[in-house]
Amino acid sequence: MSDHAAAATETGIALATKAAPPVTISLATVAGYQVSELVLWATLIYTTLLIGHKLVQIYKDISGNVTKSIDKSE
Repeated sequence: MSDHAAAATETGIALATKAAPPVTISLATVAGYQVSELVLWATLIYTTLLIGHKLVQIYKDISGNVTKSIDKSE
């Protein structure tokens, strides 16, 4: 793939990414959903993902510290 084709693909992907939220909201509104409901659900999903991500970080940190403390005691 040439550099020009890669840049064009990247630009197309960037455009699609930037257009996705407004298009999604517009289509959902046409489908009968209120914007407040969409914001509520998006916030709930985002918060759940953040909590899950933080729990994974805490687990990795704890399991890494246990391994390090076992290695130091030997």
